[in-house]
Amino acid sequence: MKTYCVNLNTFKIQVNGMKFENIRIKNFRNFEDVTIDISNKNIFFGLNDVGKTNFLYALRYVFDKNLRKQNLTESDFHNKMCDLPIEIIVSIDISDIQDMDCQKLRAKLKGALLSRHNKVYIKLHAEYSKSELIAIPILSWGGDINHLYEMKQRGYLYDIDYIFNVIYIDSYVDLYSLFKKNVNQIIKNDKDEDSNTLEKIQNNVDELNAHIAELSGIKEFEKKITPEYNKFHDEDISVSVKSEIAIKGLYSNIIPYIKHSNDDNLYPTAGEGRKKLLVYSIYDILSDETSERKINLFLIEEPENHLHKSLQIALSQILFNDEKYTYLFVTTHSPFVLYEMDGVNLIRIFNQEKTFSKSVFYKVPGDFEKNRKMLNVCLSEAIFANKVLLVEGPSEFILFSKVLSVIHPYYESDGIYILQVNGVGFEKYRLILNELEIFTVIKTDNDLKSVRSSHMFSVLGFSRCNNIIGKKILPEAKIHANDINAKRDLYNNNIKILNDVRKNYHIFLSKVDLENDLDEVMHQRLSNILDENNPVEYLQKSKNYNMVELVEKLTDDDCYTIFNSYNFACLKEVSE
Repeated sequence: MKTYCVNLNTFKIQVNGMKFENIRIKNFRNFEDVTIDISNKNIFFGLNDVGKTNFLYALRYVFDKNLRKQNLTESDFHNKMCDLPIEIIVSIDISDIQDMDCQKLRAKLKGALLSRHNKVYIKLHAEYSKSELIAIPILSWGGDINHLYEMKQRGYLYDIDYIFNVIYIDSYVDLYSLFKKNVNQIIKNDKDEDSNTLEKIQNNVDELNAHIAELSGIKEFEKKITPEYNKFHDEDISVSVKSEIAIKGLYSNIIPYIKHSNDDNLYPTAGEGRKKLLVYSIYDILSDETSERKINLFLIEEPENHLHKSLQIALSQILFNDEKYTYLFVTTHSPFVLYEMDGVNLIRIFNQEKTFSKSVFYKVPGDFEKNRKMLNVCLSEAIFANKVLLVEGPSEFILFSKVLSVIHPYYESDGIYILQVNGVGFEKYRLILNELEIFTVIKTDNDLKSVRSSHMFSVLGFSRCNNIIGKKILPEAKIHANDINAKRDLYNNNIKILNDVRKNYHIFLSKVDLENDLDEVMHQRLSNILDENNPVEYLQKSKNYNMVELVEKLTDDDCYTIFNSYNFACLKEVSE
């Protein structure tokens, strides 16, 4: 198996501070040899069982001491090829010498990094031992990939473990285990008044122990056990039972509860969604404890599990806007988790038979900054598809959804998605989707636009197609008329080029627009369905409402007529 990666440098932005650059994984799990660009915030997505979690585990074996100390086993080697070593190399840019995180790395590397070096390479190497049946990870690092220094090791801790703190949140983390494991770290009694409180608790514990010793059952047992013992060894003693409840167990039985405002009652954190949010809250506190000393890496698996859509969106706001999550690696199946994404590296993993990956750095364009949610909502759903049909607005979406639901009832589950761009801004979507190797088809209108102080009209639809393609293929000479016949003449006069555009670039320009093209395919049928002599005028008068009325009355035969027509060949292109 081979994994491929492609980058979109035009979307790269300058990031101050420490910057993750790439990771190379060789002979590890489902990756034979892959190099993929990463950034400080990364989203891994794709179908189940294609390797998203394995990317996180590759990072964890390098940075997470708790996983690394378990060593590697035969099943961690690609296709169990144990004769070859596992190698994982992470490259980090530390050229910003004023950045605190860069300084932490430079200070620890010492002689392994020269002053001229602006990158750090961290390498894990593991060879399988047939006698021990494990592979012990060996870490090295330095500023020159060809000359790395083996890290110092104290027990199972490497030098890297004193710099990086991995906060790994799996999809089904146990709230109560997490709380008990870290309770002494997150609850500290270091104030002056705590000593008085602790003394009172100890006195109460001593009194409790004394009361327990006075219980009749205890006394009866003492009376019976002493003579029984003396039967075996007669000596002048007695057996006494004493309670030893101790203050050292102060936190052994505390658990978090929910308390509503203006309500003195405590409620168990029984809901899985509530537990999940408490888990994130606890991890936030833990990360604050180490942020001054270490570099926190957040590795999160499927954060959407057990969370309602609204809470997923709220979580998205935190993950992509809170400075605490500077270094973030997330796997997800949910578009809602991506609603607030900005300045992230999108990494699509696909194909179960042979693993591939495509990555692209995504930055919300400046002209979308105020409406980033609108852009992200559409894009975040589309990137989970295999094929995307880009359309201008709701009328196309309503009609095409109806037709595809008849022709291909399970088109959505088969990875086909219709994305309405709410206008004609196709380029930004197409650029991202193409770089992620998601097949895209575009359907757009043959618009004309009047030229100021002239009786001429620019061929706006042709120009739009050229802009999407990135070069001038269709003629852009102005014409003298702006009516339906002029648009049809313009189309027919250039039909050979337009067919080539369909074939080579998957861009389908309407002869006129959606309503007129539909009318050309089935005028009489539309008139009968809508009971209108001029169905085009009717459909364009109140687009959303009247198009809904139409699709509710379309028969399966009508849908096949539309699907098989030249005017709507975009549907066949995206579904076959």
